[in-house]
Amino acid sequence: MELEDRIIAVYVAVERIYREIAMKRPLRRGGFAPGLSDPEVLTMEIVGEMEGRNGDRAIWRYFREHWLEWFPELSAYKTFAKHCANLCWIKQELLRRLFPADDTVHIIDGVPLPLCLNARASRSRMLDAVAAWGYCAAKDQHYYGLRGHAVINMEGCVVDFILTPANTDERAALSDLAGGIRGLLLGDKGFLGRLWQADLLRHGIDLQTPLRDNMTDNRPKSFVRALLRVRKSVETALSLLTGSFSIAKIKAHDLWHYTSKLTRKLLAYNFYRFLQKC
Repeated sequence: MELEDRIIAVYVAVERIYREIAMKRPLRRGGFAPGLSDPEVLTMEIVGEMEGRNGDRAIWRYFREHWLEWFPELSAYKTFAKHCANLCWIKQELLRRLFPADDTVHIIDGVPLPLCLNARASRSRMLDAVAAWGYCAAKDQHYYGLRGHAVINMEGCVVDFILTPANTDERAALSDLAGGIRGLLLGDKGFLGRLWQADLLRHGIDLQTPLRDNMTDNRPKSFVRALLRVRKSVETALSLLTGSFSIAKIKAHDLWHYTSKLTRKLLAYNFYRFLQKC
């Protein structure tokens, strides 16, 4: 699909959901209407991330230099960045409505989200109310920041993303899933725990994880092999999110701006997966 077609496809999908939201709730209480409409800004954010532009300024510069004919009302950078941040909850609604968690099988995995180099952690003021020291077992290193927990469906789209301080037990994020998803949930050994499994089962979520080497596994071997095979899809998704979409390189001084930038990356990733099939 050509880039022009991708821009149009994203805009049409965003504008449809935006109209549904606006019909139920007034989005502005007063002031001057912005030059760019909200769906236009949302489209620029999503497409900009899909094109590898990481950050408000990079997205603004990209459209200023290459797509000004399509977005002639594009204003100064600070106005654009403020507009992007103010659409944070709209982006969350877009993620929930465009990519709902309505499958019967989901996969969950954690991803470290460092906020700065370890040497700068003592001086960092980025998200200092929620950031903490954590440990990444995959890289065998400590880091300062947050931990994300991505919930992915069988098509590889992110349907939920939970943020916790980096020093939080991975299983604590599971409580936020109650009422959000149902059916089979596949996790790694970090989510192992009978009490957690029993609690989720009361909410209609069947959590299944590999067992440790010293534990007896009475499940069919074919099921365990399928579990490990399916879990590879979440590793592919997280590799794309941390590589092409740079979710581990978000810069923000407060949780509002951080969440806004994170959500648009998740939307961009999901649209990327969706448009690949078109």
